[in-house]
This record gives sequence, structure tokens and C-alpha cells, in this order.
Amino acid sequence: MFLDEAKINIKAGEGGNGLVSFFLLKGSYKKIANGGNGGNGGNIVFRASHSVNTLLQFRRKIHFKAENGQPGMPNNRNGRRGEDLVIHVPPGTVIKEKGSIIADLTEEGTDFIAAAGGSGGRGNANFVSQSRRFPGFAEKGEKTEEKWVNLELRLLADAALVGFPNAGKSTIISRISAARPRIADYPFTTLSPNIGVVSFGDDSFVVADMPGILEGAHSGIGLGDRFLRHILRAKLLVIILDASVLLTGGQEALEDTFNIIRKELKLYDAALYKKDYIIVINKADLFASDDICGKASRHFYKKTGKPVLIISAVSGKGLGELVKLIHSRIMSINKEEDLQLSLKKSSSAGTRIYTIRKEDAESDKIEIIRDGNEFIVKNKKLEKMVAMTDLENSEALEYLKYKLKKMKIGDRLKKMGIDEGSVVIIGNLVFEMSD
Repeated sequence: MFLDEAKINIKAGEGGNGLVSFFLLKGSYKKIANGGNGGNGGNIVFRASHSVNTLLQFRRKIHFKAENGQPGMPNNRNGRRGEDLVIHVPPGTVIKEKGSIIADLTEEGTDFIAAAGGSGGRGNANFVSQSRRFPGFAEKGEKTEEKWVNLELRLLADAALVGFPNAGKSTIISRISAARPRIADYPFTTLSPNIGVVSFGDDSFVVADMPGILEGAHSGIGLGDRFLRHILRAKLLVIILDASVLLTGGQEALEDTFNIIRKELKLYDAALYKKDYIIVINKADLFASDDICGKASRHFYKKTGKPVLIISAVSGKGLGELVKLIHSRIMSINKEEDLQLSLKKSSSAGTRIYTIRKEDAESDKIEIIRDGNEFIVKNKKLEKMVAMTDLENSEALEYLKYKLKKMKIGDRLKKMGIDEGSVVIIGNLVFEMSD
């Protein structure tokens, strides 16, 4: 069974707690803080792998959680780091969060960390200083939140066969490759894409048979929007036209079919509409002579300037020329892409570009929002610090107060006109302002 969409719940491992521990020197009342750090939680990692070719596994299981980090131990021993949870997906999988693409895994072995494990809390040995010789507190491990992500599989194919249902796409791919799709002699559309490897001399290329396109496919009619996305990765589109409509509606009916297909491609994605394509008029075996199909072929060539082939998938007529043409066009597209890539590399030679992740760039930015008598302090590092503080430990609270003073949070609040008794909120910490 083919499944190209899935929604799953993921949660990275939480960090282990730091330990409060002391070593008492023999024969002395002197103690030394020796609590170890907690281990970091494991990451949720998506990995593109040819070992899977569908998202069917996510129908049986939708919740994924990485291992938590272990707590710190005495004698400055750190807790073990949680194991990463690696989720294998087919190459060509797109990962979305809240409707936005966060990763596109097109190459075998590509990894993407979708959820980072929580940081392990520091043990009390980390807080020893001249003014704090016997710290009786440690940090808690960082908590992580679960989230939902959407997975979409977009097949990786060199050429995609597109056309109306029963245009003969499945028969064509069965004749030119080893693919064996379901084929019917009645109006029938493929329910899932079929992939076939086509050999040409010492070379080969991948062809995908797309489910039939109907008018309104871009908006979901006939599940068209689900399948059109598979064509986005194809280098060449092979538009299959059913010559049988020439018997009932003539040239005008065949042209209507072509126009609907081109319109649906354009409405779904402008980039899809601009892709290179060839036109194939199938089922030539229905005609005693080539005159009618030949006239249609000349018309489309004059109209589009694109190659037009007349074939019969049933008898095999023209299939050799079709394979040769598809291979030739793909090789031409590959050369053009290689040229553009080399030009891009040469233009950036000698230039080093450093990219700062958005979340890292904004992590030092402190924003204070006033809502009446409440002041909400927003800063990722600060919120993380508060979340990892043991708020029930008086020493830990004093240390947090020291860090807030060092970050001049109080000074910024005073500049905003905060009054004594006003409420300050930082993450899950709520307190009243006082002198």
C-alpha cells in the first residue's frame, strides 16, 4: 500500500537533573560539592533512507519520543546522554510544521534534527565560587514539549507521465519499464503513483506514472492536489493525450483536454507550469491510417513548439522513439542544471557566507511587554534559565535573583515605569516587584 502523507507527534528527550552532593573529608567537617551534571536528552532525527519507500509505517505508529538524559551522580560524574531517536523516511520527504516547510530530505542519508533534546541540569559542583563555597542547589533538566509535524512524500523521478484517467499512462510505463501497475479497460484512474526505471543503452532514468488529472485537480478534485505535488520534482513532463476523443469530439475535444491539463498545472504551481514537457498522442491503434493523429500532431507542434509523438502503448508503436526522446530531453536538462550550478559556484568563489540561525540570533534579544499592571519578560535564554531553576530551593532563587540583576532586568523594568507591587512574569515564574 502506498501512503504519501502522515501526521505524527514527536517529543525530544528531556535533560537529566543536576545533583546536589557533597564529599566529606575524612576526619574533618570540611565538605566539597561534587554533584554531577545531568545528561542531555536525545534528539528526534529524520533520516532519508532507501530502506523505506512509503510513509505507511506512520499509520501504525504516530507518537515518537527520544530517550531522556540520566541525572547527575556523585563524585562529579555526569549522567548519560539520552539516545537519539532516528526516524527513517523515503528520500523526497518534506517535513512541515504549522504549515511551513522546515526540511526537504531529497538525498540518501540526509539527517534533520526536528526536535533538539533538553539540556542536562548542572550539578552543585558548577556553582562553587568565593562567595558560594557550599552551594546547596542544582539545576533541573530542561523540559521539552511535544509537537505535531506533517510528512509529505514527493517522489523523485526524472520524468512524469500526466494526463486524464484512462489515457494509457499505466500501460505505457508497463511497456517501457519493469513497473507493473494495475491496468483496466474501463475509465479508471491510478490510485497511487507508480515508479519505473527505464533503460536506454548503458544509461537509465526514472519515470513516474501519475494518477489521472481531472478538471479542478489543483483544488483537490479526484485527490489531484495530493498527487500533483509528486510532479514538482520531475525534470520533464510527458503529457499523454487520449486519441480516442478524436473519434467522438474531433480535434477540438483533444485540444480541450490539453488545455485543461496545462491549466491545472499552472493553478497548482507556477513552477510546475514552466517545466519542460513533450506531448504524446496515445492509442493510435484505433485508427486505420495516421492521417487524423498526424493532423493533430502538427497542430500541437505549431501551437506549442514542443515535440509531439504518436504512439500506441498496446501495439508498441512509437515506444522506442518515446524512450529515446525522454532520455535526450533529460540529458539536456541535466547539462543545463550542471552549468548553472558551476556558474553559481564560480560566482561565489572566495566568498565565505555565515548564516546565523534565526532562533540563535534572537536568543539574546530581551523583550518586555506591559499589560496593565503585568510585565511579561520574553527571552529564550532567560526563560530556559527560569525553567531549569528549582524554585522551591531558597539558594537557587537567590542565584536566579543574582543572574537577573546581572542582566539588568530590574533597571529595564524601572525605565518602563514599573511600580512596587506590579507583577513580573518570566516563563513559569511569577513574582511581585519590590525595592
